[in-house]
Amino acid sequence: EITLRRVDCTSLTYIVTINMYTDTGSPIRFGDGELRYGDGSDPFITPTVNNSTLPGLPAEVGFVTFSIPHTFPGPGRYTISYIEANRNEGVLNIANSVNTTFYIQTEIIIDPFLGCSNTPVLLVPPIDKACTGVAFFHNPGAFDPDGDSLSYEFVVPKMNKNSDVIAYLAP
Repeated sequence: EITLRRVDCTSLTYIVTINMYTDTGSPIRFGDGELRYGDGSDPFITPTVNNSTLPGLPAEVGFVTFSIPHTFPGPGRYTISYIEANRNEGVLNIANSVNTTFYIQTEIIIDPFLGCSNTPVLLVPPIDKACTGVAFFHNPGAFDPDGDSLSYEFVVPKMNKNSDVIAYLAP
């Protein structure tokens, strides 16, 4: 999850935060990936961050959060993304998941006529268990601090901007 929180409504500086849930049994750690701001500036290479725990998460699930300020050059539509070398091994509906880049993105529209925009935040961890043949539900608990309306859309996971993962199987 990538979120942006505007520092104040008189500047174009945002706190960009990446929240990741990780497999504590995997040797792969968050970091050494590229955080791209979508404004033509150089990507930021994230530091390696060790897993921490959150109350209520299963023992094998870690949590990492990383934040950095960034000032955008002006009003516009920006796609902020993060990409790193590997996903967890054994993702059943992504062929060769361990050698498939992990990519996430979010978008923000900075427009003085729309007010002081922030991105929504997800309040419910995406840690679920499902059974074959049984209806599965997940509500990410999205909350928008600006009171904007929210909607959800299923998309094919990406391995880079505009590049879907190879051999994806819909659940």
